[in-house]
Amino acid sequence: MWFPLFINFENKKVLVIGGGKIAAKKIGKILEYGANVTVVTENVVEEGLLQLENVKIENNRKIENDKSEIEKLVKGYFFVIVATDNEELNQNIAEICDSNGILVNNVSSKFKMNAMFGGIVKNDEFQIAVSTGGKNCRRSRAMKSEIQKILDKIEK
Repeated sequence: MWFPLFINFENKKVLVIGGGKIAAKKIGKILEYGANVTVVTENVVEEGLLQLENVKIENNRKIENDKSEIEKLVKGYFFVIVATDNEELNQNIAEICDSNGILVNNVSSKFKMNAMFGGIVKNDEFQIAVSTGGKNCRRSRAMKSEIQKILDKIEK
């Protein structure tokens, strides 16, 4: 089991490596919380990324699977989201971030990371995170739906 934790992302430097649909989805979530996001990608696949405000995009930048290059890339970031289509590269970046005390979410693994996104349910008063620890996303979505119904009842 992972320890649930709420983090203040306001003005924190977040690096997203990758430019696809999953990267865009995760960026959308953290932007709501005031993160300062930089995207580094070889190719922006998800066109919606280009429409996001307050996101710096370094497009057409190939990420070499080289320890010293990766260390330079991630240095100074509070949180890194690794979302390339290369599992080995993702894992190496995650390991380097972890060994340098940087929070990292690796989209290609359920366990080779040190920070995981939970399913978020919220209203004006409450915010609840749901997780199965990466074991069963379908059950997590079902739980979110049930919690949302309870929040909707309380709000009335």
